[in-house]
Amino acid sequence: MQKAKELAKRCVHCGFCLEVCPTYVVTRSEVHSPRGRIAAVSLGFDSVGIDTCVFCRRCEEACPSGVEFGKLMSFTRKPNLLELSVHRALENPKELYHTLLLAKRFSFLPWSKRIAEFVPEPQEPFEYEDEGASLNLFAGCLAPVLFQSSVKNALQFLKAKHKVRLINGCCGLAHYSEGERERAYLLAKELEKRSKGGVVVSLPSNCSAFIKGYGEFGLSVHCYDFCEYLVSFDLPKVELTLTVHDPCHSKIAGLSVYTREVLRKMGVQIVEMDDPSFECGAGGGYFVKQTELSDAILSEKTKKLQATGCETVVSNNFACSLALRRAGFKTLHVADLLR
Repeated sequence: MQKAKELAKRCVHCGFCLEVCPTYVVTRSEVHSPRGRIAAVSLGFDSVGIDTCVFCRRCEEACPSGVEFGKLMSFTRKPNLLELSVHRALENPKELYHTLLLAKRFSFLPWSKRIAEFVPEPQEPFEYEDEGASLNLFAGCLAPVLFQSSVKNALQFLKAKHKVRLINGCCGLAHYSEGERERAYLLAKELEKRSKGGVVVSLPSNCSAFIKGYGEFGLSVHCYDFCEYLVSFDLPKVELTLTVHDPCHSKIAGLSVYTREVLRKMGVQIVEMDDPSFECGAGGGYFVKQTELSDAILSEKTKKLQATGCETVVSNNFACSLALRRAGFKTLHVADLLR
């Protein structure tokens, strides 16, 4: 907590963070704002606002004082039993597959009913590695189980150019965001080991952003976001009009520019929405823990999407895609356009 208090000292209470914070936007309560959370940390209060933070870090972009709010939350939070259980499932896609199967089968329980509302029928994850593989495709935790076609499309494209190793698993972002910092470090260390010194191309864009930040742990993984890697290749032309959702961490890391560059290179017509990085309400496991706030945030996002007149949304982060699909939109990862 002391490290969090040190980080909080940069805050000058200007309030620039308020209107970019999704929980403040839907509640109009300072308790659920970055400024209110920083005040609670500084004063040592046990505030419900600490738990309601969706960890989008949009406030960091708005902050003129450079408060590292994500890091502050990571030092402040302590995961509860439900969060720890979710973390362990995310670490192993095969375990996640069986967990989601149970949730779909026993959807009369509150938490499993909520999961069943969001997730499609899970698929058992597959493994792949070329002999002498030099390029790693990191599929993350959700895609191998819930978006397997996106993984296969990305793998097929990369296989035509490289010998590829598919890595399924967790980058550690979920753990980091909810205060399980040591476990996040161990997962980062594991990814560094599994990549065997080769380039990592990350399919989920928020994972890409987190992996690029492994320097905080004293680690280095040579990581490209999938779209960042695609920009130098010839790409197929696609006749399609759609809008683009910018996953929060990906946007902060500057990766959204590659998504648009790739789409324009493919000839896709983009109808930009208002504030494309506004949260979707998924927030990793946030949609299970904070159901009312999650739904309220998704409702705001839905209005922005509907205003574009588009039914199709490019979302390069799979947790976001789950929320956007629940709102009735067709989601595509850029990899799905490579077929």
